[in-house]
Amino acid sequence: MAQMIKVATVTLAPGEAKPVEFQFSPMEARVYQVSVDGLIGSFTVLEPPVAQFVVSDLVISPTEVYPGEAVSISVTVKNIGQVAGTATITLEVN
Repeated sequence: MAQMIKVATVTLAPGEAKPVEFQFSPMEARVYQVSVDGLIGSFTVLEPPVAQFVVSDLVISPTEVYPGEAVSISVTVKNIGQVAGTATITLEVN
């Protein structure tokens, strides 16, 4: 696991205090340990929300036809994920 080190230089008058801020953009979902001059902490990077699809309610109508007649096939697709997305639904007939 690669270690990231950033350094900030601060000049202060006697009794003066000022915040020092560091920016870090993690690219991997996991827990990160942080150490700043002996102060220890951590933060968690979560997996990004995803769209997740469930296909249900297969309806075939009619269930018996003569050659050349149309059959209607339908399903219900529901996104049970946390964000909008696009699903590719595939019909296979043997």
